[in-house]
Amino acid sequence: MTKGTPSQEKNMDLEKICNEILQSDKDIVLVAVSYRAEYSSKEREGVKSFETKEDIEKSLADASLRWVTRRSHRELGEPIYAMAKYEKVKRITAPLGRYGIILCVLLPTSDAEKIATNVIKLVKKYSDS
Repeated sequence: MTKGTPSQEKNMDLEKICNEILQSDKDIVLVAVSYRAEYSSKEREGVKSFETKEDIEKSLADASLRWVTRRSHRELGEPIYAMAKYEKVKRITAPLGRYGIILCVLLPTSDAEKIATNVIKLVKKYSDS
């Protein structure tokens, strides 16, 4: 697990958020969260990761940039989540309030839509928007 600087928002305990999301579904193998200038990530024990710490940090940065682009398409409404399916995994990204992003790596056989919906419900209490 990695963690950036201490949060200035008392309700944004990124390590706690990662743990809650990881425990919410057995098909989630990695959770990474960024909020403003800090981040945290957590992997499921016993599951081999395909990404290094640096890969995870880059993925979070890339996902944050893509999320800004998605928000610019106002005629489509507010984005809720995004999903990508790869040969070895599925990945979902969802907002964490207005200034954060959640990245979840899932098993390839998982129900990404169900997991995304549950993750969004789970983190709604942390929303800052």
